[in-house]
Amino acid sequence: MSKNKALQIVWGLALSLFSACSFFSGTETDVKKNEIGMLPAEDRKYVLKSAIIKLKSSKPILGSDVESTIYFDDYGDKYCNITDTKLKYKNTTIVTGSISITKNDYTYTYNPEKKTGTKSRNKGNFNPMHIDFSKMDAQSLESNGIRKVGQSVYLGRDCDVYEMENPSLEMTGRYEVWNKIPLKYFTKIGSSQIEMYVTEIDENALVPESIFDLPKDVEFIEATNPLVSPTEHAPSDSVLNLPEQEK
Repeated sequence: MSKNKALQIVWGLALSLFSACSFFSGTETDVKKNEIGMLPAEDRKYVLKSAIIKLKSSKPILGSDVESTIYFDDYGDKYCNITDTKLKYKNTTIVTGSISITKNDYTYTYNPEKKTGTKSRNKGNFNPMHIDFSKMDAQSLESNGIRKVGQSVYLGRDCDVYEMENPSLEMTGRYEVWNKIPLKYFTKIGSSQIEMYVTEIDENALVPESIFDLPKDVEFIEATNPLVSPTEHAPSDSVLNLPEQEK
């Protein structure tokens, strides 16, 4: 199996487990909006009205470094995740781009190298940059192996620290959360792990509306797997065409 395909499987497995177990907020199927599209206060995903967040992987994920820039506005009602997966191959680095845009109750995901993408109606899709353990009752926290272990300071911000130990899923994790945004998070499933950290946050940023525009030259089709996450990395043609033994 190529490293690129294995990377997709690891991300897909992690995201499917999170979605299925409802570890994170955003699992409501009914979304209330007013006429201009902004979520009412009780349904806002974030405390901040808008932000630009940059993050990267602490360690290579199956040989690839991952960097993302998150844009959101209207308290998370509009959301864009631009991700670059960087695979070092011989004396060069191959960059795979993936873009995910969430708005109007749909999530659209596409690879800029291709002319097709997927769209899916939002029904609790896992968003690793939106974590609100405070909404979970004690029984849910306990059954999922999640507990608050203290506080930390990162990037000058006070974070609540949660750890997860779920033997039935062979899953462990640690999350340093500020205003529903994980500034650091680590998830391990079996022998595979994902560890990301925020490098920069621009709070209440002026996010250009064009960031959330869908490309006119990409055809979006309905996603066949409802558990596919908007953050799943799309394969790059350049990576798929590498010699199998070198991947």
